[in-house]
Amino acid sequence: MFKNLDDLLKSKNKYVLYEAIAGSHAYGTNHAGSDKDIKGIFIFPATYYLLEVDPIKQFSDDKNDIVYYSLKRFIELASKANPNIIEMLWMPMDCELYRSPIVEKLFASREMFITKQAYDSHVNYARAQIKKAKGKNKWVNNPQPIDTPKREDFCWFIPLESNKPFRPQSLKTCKLNLNHFHVSAVEHSQSLYRLYEYGNKAKGVFRNGELVCESIPLEDEDLLCKGLLLFNEAAYECARRDHKNYWEWRSKRNETRWIGQEEGLRDYDAKNMLHTFRLLLSGKNILEKGEPTVRFKGEELRLLCDIRDGKFQYDELIQKVEIMLDELNSSYLNSNLPEEVDESKLKELLLNINELWEVRNK
Repeated sequence: MFKNLDDLLKSKNKYVLYEAIAGSHAYGTNHAGSDKDIKGIFIFPATYYLLEVDPIKQFSDDKNDIVYYSLKRFIELASKANPNIIEMLWMPMDCELYRSPIVEKLFASREMFITKQAYDSHVNYARAQIKKAKGKNKWVNNPQPIDTPKREDFCWFIPLESNKPFRPQSLKTCKLNLNHFHVSAVEHSQSLYRLYEYGNKAKGVFRNGELVCESIPLEDEDLLCKGLLLFNEAAYECARRDHKNYWEWRSKRNETRWIGQEEGLRDYDAKNMLHTFRLLLSGKNILEKGEPTVRFKGEELRLLCDIRDGKFQYDELIQKVEIMLDELNSSYLNSNLPEEVDESKLKELLLNINELWEVRNK
C-alpha cells in the first residue's frame, strides 16, 4: 500500500476518485502569477483500516499546493462543514480534472453536509485568516540576512578582573578573537567555559562547527585565564533554524504575493484578507441558499480582487468584516438548515462508496 504522495500518484488510476484545480483558479481570483493548487480524494481498501492502527488521512506536497484526502477523512471533515472540504463538492466544471463514477453518490448527496455548522466553521476560519494577515511572526515581517548566523555572535565574555559586577560583554565589544583561545568547561554548567589565551599557538574555541574543550595544564590555569565565555547554544540553533527556514520559504514563495508588503505599500498580507472575505461570503451563501460560493462573480469578485491587489487599508477592511459578521449572524438566526449531519447517513454513504469500489476492483 502507498505510503506517500508519489506512491499514490503512481497508482492514481485505481485509487484516486476525484481531482480538481482548487484555490484562486476555482474562485476566479487568479492572476498571471498565481500558483495552481490541486485537491483530490482517494480510497483505501476496507481491509486497510482493519490492519492499520493509525490509518493515513491525507497526502500532500511540501507546500500544501497538492492535497489528497482519504474518502473517510473527507467525509469526516465535510460533516463538520470544513470550508476547504465543502467547496470541493461544488467545484466549477472547468476545474474538475477527474471524477470517478464511484463518487457520483457522494456528489448526489452533497446537500446532506449543508448544516448550520457552516456558521462556526466559516467564521472561525475567517478570524484565523485575519490573525495571519497581521502576524508579527510571518517571514515577510522577519527578513533574515544572507549570511548564516555565526556561533561567535552568541558568545559573551565575562572578564576575570572587572569593575562591573560580572556583566557579559559581546565579543565585538571586547575585540576578542576566539581563534587565539582555548576553553574548559565550568563545573555544574552547560554553557559556561573558562577562557585561556594562547595566542598564535591556540587551536581555537570552535573547530569544524563544534565547541571543543581542552585539558588545561595546571601552570596555565592562573597565568592564561582571561575570564569566562558564555555560549548560548540554544539561541544559536534557533537562529540557524530560522535562517534556514526563511531562505527556503523565500526560494519557494510567490513573489507577487509579498512584494507590496515588503515595499511598505501595505501593512498586512492581502491574500489572508482575501480569504477572510471569501469565507464570510461563502458562509453567508450556505446559510441563505444552501450551498457555498466557489466561483465568484460580479461585485463580490471585484471586491475580492481589489483586496488581493491591496486597494484597502487594514482598518477599512476590518470595518467591513464587522458588518459582514453581523449579516452572517442574522443569516444564521434565520436559517432553516439542520444543526448537524445525520451520523447514520454518513456511515451508510461511506460504506456504499467503499463497497462499490471493492466490487469494481476485485
